[in-house]
Amino acid sequence: MLFVPTGAKSSTSRGGKIQLAASVSSQYVSSILLCAPYARDEDVVLELVGGQVISQPYIDMTLAMMKTFGVQVTRRKAEDGTLLDIYDIPRAQYTNPEKYAIESDASSATYPLAVAAMTGTTCTIENIGTSSLQGDAGFAVNVLKRMGCKVEQSETETTVTGPPVGQLKAIGLVDMETMTDAFLTAVALAAVCGEGSAEGLESDAPKNTTRILGIANQRVKECNRIRAMIDELAKFGVKTKELDDGLEVYGQSIETLNKNVSVHCYDDHRVAMAFSVLATVVPGTILEEKRCVEKTWPNWWDDLTNKIGIDVEGIELAHQGPAAAKYNPEATIIIVGMRGAGKTHIGGIAAASLGWKFLDADHEFEGRTGEPVSQYVRSKGWPAFRQAESQIIKDLISENPTRTIISTGGGIVESAANRALLTEYGRATGPVVYVINRGRLLAP
Repeated sequence: MLFVPTGAKSSTSRGGKIQLAASVSSQYVSSILLCAPYARDEDVVLELVGGQVISQPYIDMTLAMMKTFGVQVTRRKAEDGTLLDIYDIPRAQYTNPEKYAIESDASSATYPLAVAAMTGTTCTIENIGTSSLQGDAGFAVNVLKRMGCKVEQSETETTVTGPPVGQLKAIGLVDMETMTDAFLTAVALAAVCGEGSAEGLESDAPKNTTRILGIANQRVKECNRIRAMIDELAKFGVKTKELDDGLEVYGQSIETLNKNVSVHCYDDHRVAMAFSVLATVVPGTILEEKRCVEKTWPNWWDDLTNKIGIDVEGIELAHQGPAAAKYNPEATIIIVGMRGAGKTHIGGIAAASLGWKFLDADHEFEGRTGEPVSQYVRSKGWPAFRQAESQIIKDLISENPTRTIISTGGGIVESAANRALLTEYGRATGPVVYVINRGRLLAP
């Protein structure tokens, strides 16, 4: 596991066997594949481990591109012909082809296509069609067509015409494992889908249900995208249900949606662009953090107006100053964060700066129970651990009401009792700080 700040030095890879988990993102796989031909000592054998490989089409696209540039990667097969997740990459020099066609970004293309679906208009995207290897290129046929749109495709072009406004239909079950980035766009549309197909659902499932699976990796992107879509859709009055591998969206008529909603975009370009699709039919919608789209489509707001024909108006949100402290300024601060988020590092710095005491809840747990957390969980189980953890947090707060910083793991919020404890503490006693590391380099 890498912790930030992280440094890297340039060197040449020796080659050999590499095992890589690919159940969260295919981007790391593509990176290794592209670099492997430069190995110094021996050819690279890349084995993907850790469960189902995510976004296989994007790996296939990388292999096809490498072949075009003169490097032939071999994917191994089992004796029965089944493809294995093992790749043999030779040491070789890339050679430039005379011509190389770069496809449009299929993930970004889902937004204008979805606007057409939502507003009953027509949109054509060039350089994306039936010959595309990008997983998200299947969005038009596998999602929009099933929702009631007219979809026309050639090898290099996709045209979508939406039904009359308000006539999109729920599609039941859809597996989006091969196009995970497009799930946010599908969710925005599903919010206004009426009764439709219950394909793949239980017989008693509501007819307005769209169940999206295969997207568990989206919890660890720029934000927890599944949770973000659920929380922000709730502001519009849309009901949802979170699943282990995705979510369900229960569509409703446009007229029943809450208007003048302010959407928090989590500084995530895909959240912002997905909700801009929904905003085309919901008056007064405000999308915060408008600049986050610059990651993939810097001119999105201009193009939405000038090329797609949607009215977009820039506004300045009223600045809300910090609320006056409602507790003792020396009240103990509780820092919560997942492993590797930096809570212990930050807590230690804060305590040293303030001249306060610093307590790590996990260390305190081991000291008070006489055994490491991992051993305690193995011997007594998670429920017993959470119960003991809750009591220790209560004791630490009681014993150290002021001038102390307490660091605790993010798993503490899995318990309803602990959530209630932290909520009440933050409401009436002292600050509770949740630390998130989104994978960015922390510079001094």
